[in-house]
Amino acid sequence: MEIADAEVHSLYNEVWQWKLRESPELASFCGFHAYDDRWDDISEEAYLRRENCIREFLKKAESIDTAVCSKEAALNHALLVDDFKLYLEGVKYKSYLMPVNYIEGIHNDCNLTISYMIFESEEDFSMYIRRLEKLPLRIEQVITALKRGVECGIVMFLSSVGIVPKQLDAYFTTPIDELGLLKPFTGVHPRISKDKLENFRTKAKDLIKTGVFQAIKALKIYLEEEYFQHLRPKEGISCLPLGTEWYQQCLKFHLSMPMTPQQVNDIGIKEVARIRKLMLTLASKEELGQTFPEILLALKRRQNNFFKTSDEVLDFVKDICYNKIRPKLSHMFNGLPNIPMVIKPVPDYMKNVPAGFYLNGTPNGSREGSYCINTHNLAACIPFQLPALSLHEGEPGHHLQSIYILGSKHLPELRKYAEDSKYYLAPGKFPLKTAYVEGWGLYAEGLGEELNMYQDNMELIGRYNYEIFRAARLVVDTGIHAFGWTKEMAVNYMLENTLSTEEGAAREVDRYITWPGQACAYKVGEIKIWQLRHKAETQLGDLFNIKEFHHLILANGSVPLHILETVVDRYIDEAKTTASTS
Repeated sequence: MEIADAEVHSLYNEVWQWKLRESPELASFCGFHAYDDRWDDISEEAYLRRENCIREFLKKAESIDTAVCSKEAALNHALLVDDFKLYLEGVKYKSYLMPVNYIEGIHNDCNLTISYMIFESEEDFSMYIRRLEKLPLRIEQVITALKRGVECGIVMFLSSVGIVPKQLDAYFTTPIDELGLLKPFTGVHPRISKDKLENFRTKAKDLIKTGVFQAIKALKIYLEEEYFQHLRPKEGISCLPLGTEWYQQCLKFHLSMPMTPQQVNDIGIKEVARIRKLMLTLASKEELGQTFPEILLALKRRQNNFFKTSDEVLDFVKDICYNKIRPKLSHMFNGLPNIPMVIKPVPDYMKNVPAGFYLNGTPNGSREGSYCINTHNLAACIPFQLPALSLHEGEPGHHLQSIYILGSKHLPELRKYAEDSKYYLAPGKFPLKTAYVEGWGLYAEGLGEELNMYQDNMELIGRYNYEIFRAARLVVDTGIHAFGWTKEMAVNYMLENTLSTEEGAAREVDRYITWPGQACAYKVGEIKIWQLRHKAETQLGDLFNIKEFHHLILANGSVPLHILETVVDRYIDEAKTTASTS
């Protein structure tokens, strides 16, 4: 057993170190700064090289005799093999030939990557200068990939990329001193002299003015003058080479369990009908109307401009998280890790993101987990929706999910760090475990009812509006990518079945067009977690302990749903055995 366990441990460490070398951007995000002087290589040659490496890793993994492994090592082995196989199944679709869109791409992601770096010593700044020197090449690789995509017929729809030139223009319309690329030189740096810091800043500014600006301009020109002439004619990826098979693989990647588009669609229709009935009943009690457009109009009149400043929003959310939710968590969770959550506004360069999101911290504590609230559009900060959002992004949602992993003593490094980036690569990348991660977030919103977090009908309407959004995604995502829906059809469905404005619905649909299958993971994952809980409750009866169940779900970190079910089944069997022998 010890030898086999050691082989699994050794392979995990080898793969982890390889991933850090292969993805310097991931390394920066995870708090490992040895590669802060470079960017990811996104050339086609690099992806072929990685594919070959993963095939070799898979051979090593399959040579290990798991029959003599410990239970923990066997689980680690199963997860690693699952990751390798899913990567190899997906990489053949060459999603890496669409490396820029309005959500992702080096024009947006470079600012994020820089925010993960440390800037304390001269060497830190030297590494940043070297990374900045390489940024034009990184942008050039984007253009090369797009050209290759045109050759292969692997291209985007207009909604995914149409506004990118305007986003690129921001580099030229924003005063250079206000660019995120120069942000590292602001603030106090006691370990470096002012003269040295100014020298670095001058060097960085020169690099931006020459190489970086030229590369961004070249990307903008290529998009407008060439790429836009070759966009795919339909919204769904089913119109691309191997498109039907490709979408099925996207579902497998994000849902981590075998489901056809029709099965996903059927669940969505059923869930929308169920939640719609609940919402209309509550709306009737509040005299808001009988249709979703009527309710939306009434809500606008009632809630418009509730907050006057960003600080008011942050204070409101902090009260929810720290004073209302946190004290109640002990009713459903044991031994909560004492790792604080920061609540802060979304930075300026991310002002187009949704209402809020969670940014994972690092195990070494160099970056704390953050619940980020979008306060750029105060009219969109709706008080009755913030309890559900806070349960999802904060505790017991993503923050609790994250700190369980960060505080783990038994999980290998490879399993501790969530690779929450480059969604465009799916299904040809290491799995994101989206259904587990986002399923737990939506499950946490449901726990809010058991924790009596929703104080009135309005907050329940806010909770169900978030849920029906996730249910509608199942219908719309499959509609677009499997059943030939147009953007107009998808937007109309969202307007009829959610409390969304036309602008908000269009923005959401653009996301579904851009990331096939990703939006389906929330509802599918949530349903599976509830199913597993009900199975445990039914089979264990009085032996069931909600705190133990939640610990089980969280302590194993991000796992595919089919493996999560195996973990829960084993827990049920062991609990029965223990009870029968005691």
